[in-house]
Amino acid sequence: MIKKISALLLFSFLCMHVFAQNTDNSNDQIDFSNNDYQADTTQPRLHHYFVGGNFLAGFGNGGGSFGINPSIGYSINQYVDVGVGFNGIYSYQKFYTGEKYRTWNLGIAPFARVYPVNFLFFEASFEENFVTSRTINQDGSKQPRQNYIAPSLIGSIGYATRIYGQSSFFFSVGMDFLNNINSPYRDHYLDNNGVLRSSVQPVIKTGFNINLW
Repeated sequence: MIKKISALLLFSFLCMHVFAQNTDNSNDQIDFSNNDYQADTTQPRLHHYFVGGNFLAGFGNGGGSFGINPSIGYSINQYVDVGVGFNGIYSYQKFYTGEKYRTWNLGIAPFARVYPVNFLFFEASFEENFVTSRTINQDGSKQPRQNYIAPSLIGSIGYATRIYGQSSFFFSVGMDFLNNINSPYRDHYLDNNGVLRSSVQPVIKTGFNINLW
């Protein structure tokens, strides 16, 4: 599924080409031989495609997550941005038994942001996470690594210093709405029977977007 979504996004980026609109008036003639002629630069040029990234962090009971999230996107209009991000996340957890849980995650995440006003946005991001984890016993010995795939659906609300078509800075807080125990955005713990379980932890992001073309 994630391959289909990513292919669709990349195809859309290649197909979308924005031209600057010039107003033609057949009655007005510009004398380019006049050296005093200068182009009108009073209006800033809008750049719809952007690259960006953010740092993310999540904290729970005895553990947490840290990561980076580079991205590329397209501003459809002043209200909506779409794009795809790439994740690199490290998570850790220490249990009451003395065992430690370490996780490395690489993922791809199509996203959409909606700006009802310039400084406020809502974001939805579907992530496919490729996870490698290892448990460290109380005596320091390490159990074999485990590899698996864990989807996440992140919903966030954030603040942005955004001007449509120009660069911006943002800060957001969200959570993973999918109940997948292997998600890097969940707080792992052992219950009274020694069974590994997880609970929701906040996902905090801060980053920037640079509109280039």
